[in-house]
Amino acid sequence: MVKIKISNLSFNYDSVQALKDVSVEFREGEIVGIIGPNGAGKTTLLKCIAKLLKPHKGVIYLNGRKLWSISNKELAKILAHTLFEVPKGFNLTVLDFLLTSRYPYSKGLWETEEDLAVVEEALTMVNAKHLVERKMEELSDGELQRIIMAKLIAHQAKILLVDEPTVHLDLKYQLEVLSILRRISKTKNILTVMTMHDLRLASIFSDKLVLLHEGKIIAIGKPQDVLTEENIAKTYGVKVKILKHPKAGLIIIPLSTL
Repeated sequence: MVKIKISNLSFNYDSVQALKDVSVEFREGEIVGIIGPNGAGKTTLLKCIAKLLKPHKGVIYLNGRKLWSISNKELAKILAHTLFEVPKGFNLTVLDFLLTSRYPYSKGLWETEEDLAVVEEALTMVNAKHLVERKMEELSDGELQRIIMAKLIAHQAKILLVDEPTVHLDLKYQLEVLSILRRISKTKNILTVMTMHDLRLASIFSDKLVLLHEGKIIAIGKPQDVLTEENIAKTYGVKVKILKHPKAGLIIIPLSTL
């Protein structure tokens, strides 16, 4: 079983402590939403799990092994993330971009038939086969997010780290991208950890929420247990009224700042 265990994790940016003694576990098949106000440490936590930042204190275990004992090539077969800059200005096609996800499996300089088949399946899953020959810089925001989802799928990883999957998207594409992520996670039994700002969408698409504030975990659990009026007031400084809808998740109505 794929499992991430984080124990007493702390990380500093110079004099600013971004994470403080964070301890949490994630298991395969879960969709975990990392939420909290700006500066809470959400993206920093993802970067530590992705081995892009080395914590100043604490340990991250991946399937019982210390993260920093795992080689980058081996890790790339286990874990895929969106914490990268999308290349621009290189005349790169969507196909070229997606094939970069196959580098951990590469046995030579050229793509194989298996690589092309995996990429085609990924494009099919996100309904984007028609974009395969397009240039990356020609894509709309919604199309780009679908291609980024396809890249995650083509990695064939068992852990996905997704930073703000709905940023700059209208409502239709927000629902589409999150539905794709949920379908991938549940059909392939993948652990998905994503940072989110929209609390309503987080409540609908996450199995578990982790609420961060000033680098510390305030609450962990099911959306309805984490997104309480008290927790939101404490972390966001906003008085809210929460209503529960059987299909629309939690409806959070802001009333006033504190």
